[in-house]
Amino acid sequence: AAQGPYPSLAPRAVERNLAGGDAPLPPCIEGAEVAEPAPTPPPVPATADPALMARIAQLRAAAREGARAFDDAMTEASEAVSGAGEAGSESWIAAQIAVSEAEMARTPTSTAIAELTALALEETAEPANPIDQRAIEAASEEIRTLAERQTESLETLKASLNDL
Repeated sequence: AAQGPYPSLAPRAVERNLAGGDAPLPPCIEGAEVAEPAPTPPPVPATADPALMARIAQLRAAAREGARAFDDAMTEASEAVSGAGEAGSESWIAAQIAVSEAEMARTPTSTAIAELTALALEETAEPANPIDQRAIEAASEEIRTLAERQTESLETLKASLNDL
């Protein structure tokens, strides 16, 4: 390299001495302690957790069965509301009871959503498996859609009963 007005890049005597001989020790780490490397995270599994997949399948099945029960209860409630008389009458009270029973039929769907939410939280607390996360998200979306449809149906039915 050409000589110029700037300092040489060759190791200085103090750097050679600190490094224990000819190998230079950069001055930026002179006297610094060696930092421990960050722990390596455990590897992410390449396959889905079979126990988790079985639980998701159970929750989906329960929600679908609950949706069928809800549809049956809504049919009965719709018939009761369409035949209801004025507010306070026997038929109106029977319609109110039928609507309440339809609301109770939503329990499996609501429970499945709550359990899937808990599973999603558990999955984020430990090293996440993307396959498991996608399965939870897909099941949650499916069941959430069922729940929204049920809510809309109930609200429409309640509104028509309140208009009597």
